[in-house]
Amino acid sequence: MTPVPNHEPGRKRPPAWVLNTLTALVGIVTLSAGVGWLVYEQVVNREIPYFAIPLVLCVPVIAAVAFRNLWD
Repeated sequence: MTPVPNHEPGRKRPPAWVLNTLTALVGIVTLSAGVGWLVYEQVVNREIPYFAIPLVLCVPVIAAVAFRNLWD
């Protein structure tokens, strides 16, 4: 009796164009959520939290890279 190899198939990587498109969409959605929050703060509180402007610009990049690394 021969031993059966314990080989579990990994997660299949999507095509490059799908991965690029989804990564861009994650970044755009995250950026639009951040800009929407800044606009909401301006309208409701009449004040823009200046510390949040760099975060709104950096967090979409971090989210897109984290999403992209799910398949790497």
